[in-house]
Amino acid sequence: MKHKYQLLSAIALVGGVYLSVMYINPYGGKTTLSEAILQLSGSRGHFVLGFSLSELAAFAMRLFPSFIFEAYAGIMLYRHFCTASIYVFSRYPHRVKWYMGEVFHLSVAVCGFHLLLLATAVLTAAVRYELEIDHAGIVLIGYHFLIFSAWTYIMALLVNLLAIYLGSSTAYASVVSGQLVCIVLLNLIDLLVSYYDGGLSYENLVVWNPIAHLVLGWHDSDMGIVDPTLTSSYMQLGLNISLILFLLFAIVTTFVGAFIIKKHDLLVSDLEMEAA
Repeated sequence: MKHKYQLLSAIALVGGVYLSVMYINPYGGKTTLSEAILQLSGSRGHFVLGFSLSELAAFAMRLFPSFIFEAYAGIMLYRHFCTASIYVFSRYPHRVKWYMGEVFHLSVAVCGFHLLLLATAVLTAAVRYELEIDHAGIVLIGYHFLIFSAWTYIMALLVNLLAIYLGSSTAYASVVSGQLVCIVLLNLIDLLVSYYDGGLSYENLVVWNPIAHLVLGWHDSDMGIVDPTLTSSYMQLGLNISLILFLLFAIVTTFVGAFIIKKHDLLVSDLEMEAA
């Protein structure tokens, strides 16, 4: 377990430097913490993320460290489940209790990963540029940490659960492909809005795409210190709503996983052995 956390920490450190160097690029060598955090979640300088394929491709690359995390941590619980099905559950039938312990370890790994990822990105930016710590930035970094941690937890848990039925490689490919499809759909939203010329609006469509809720610059906020930094009108939902939606989705996914773990028997169907 110690080796696993060391590897995840190394991924977070490298990923934080990568995100900072590639995407925190202020004009004039000076930036605020709020602007840096918005850039990490899709903005280009003072401009919010657009819907062109090139901008969306850059946004997908911002998720690359999370994709790597999902590849590694996304099958940790599944591997433990394979082992437990053979050596544990015959003597310890409390599957749900075992599962909740595994989910707790996964959530700790996710939070630790994103905390280190954000800290490394901000520190790298502070070394490269003149970084001003503003109150809005402190609030936004909290939202960035919570929203991205919740999303990564959901995706990693889905990889684990789908692996029970599809095998680990297919499950991971399916989850990452689903995220990339959601990003491509953002471009289709732009095409639809342009085609209907006023018949549709970004605000009514983009809120249904879960990936859109990761873009902090597309939100608004009731907090006076944060709202002036959020100038886009693409989404009518506030930061709190997006966070609550992800937390509810995480809870639902966790309960679905508990039901699957309780009912499924890998001794009858072991996809990893069948693939071999």
